[in-house]
Order: sequence, then C-alpha cells, then structure tokens
Amino acid sequence: MKQFLSKFVAAFVFVAFFSLTAQAQFSRPVVVLKGCVFTADQKPATVRLSVHETGESAADEDTSSDITTCAIQEMTAGRANSESGRYLLVLKPGKKYWVHIEGTFVQSIDTLVQMPKTDKGLTVERNFVVNWRQNPDASAPADPLKKD
Repeated sequence: MKQFLSKFVAAFVFVAFFSLTAQAQFSRPVVVLKGCVFTADQKPATVRLSVHETGESAADEDTSSDITTCAIQEMTAGRANSESGRYLLVLKPGKKYWVHIEGTFVQSIDTLVQMPKTDKGLTVERNFVVNWRQNPDASAPADPLKKD
C-alpha cells in the first residue's frame, strides 16, 4: 500500500508541475486579427499577408515616423483561403504593424494597423480590398499581324 501511495503522490506532483508549466506558456494576451481579402469585384483573393512591427506603440498617435521605423524582419505571415478569402493572424496587443499583402494576380498593398491595448485575449476583424494587376498597355489590345 505504501508503494502504491508513493507512486500516486509522484504522479500527482508530476501532473501538477506540468499543468502549471502549460498554463504559464499562455499567460500573455494576444489579439487575433481576422477577416477577408477580396478583389475590387468582390472575389476572394489568393494572397500572402506579411506582418512587420513598426516599433511604435498604439499609444503614440504620431505616424510620421512609421515608415522609417518599420522593422525589416517579418514578425509573422499567413495566407488568405483561396475559396473564401479569409485569413487569421495572431499579434501582440498595443502595437502597430505594417501588413503587406501580395499575390500573383493582384497589386501589392501595405497597410498600417494598430492593435488595441488589452489585458485579455481579443479578436479584431479587418477586411482588405486589393486590385487586379493591369498590363501597362491594357487599354490597347495588341495586333499580332501588325508589323512595325
């Protein structure tokens, strides 16, 4: 009986220790940025979203230095679902981020987003609209039989 009791206590201590460790990993709040990326004609866009931290906090409303302080290193990235255009990114609260959106058939865009300060998890919805890429001479169709 003593051997059973000592194994039980050891197992309890083991489980209690690792459950506390697991809780500590998720103790900081996050902001989930989610939404859709559509083309101007309301079709789901197949794009990659790349996130770069600006180095400024959301409390600083002066955005004049954001372009020069934009971090070169990518913080996180995601892809919009090709069927629905939906995306999801996990970010830190109270930070400003540059979101770079690019795709094969759409024009790239850069957008500044501010995450609100929060002490608990939060979801922010933000939709983006991108334009289709255009050929420089798209207004004049090429005549394959014409010789210069």
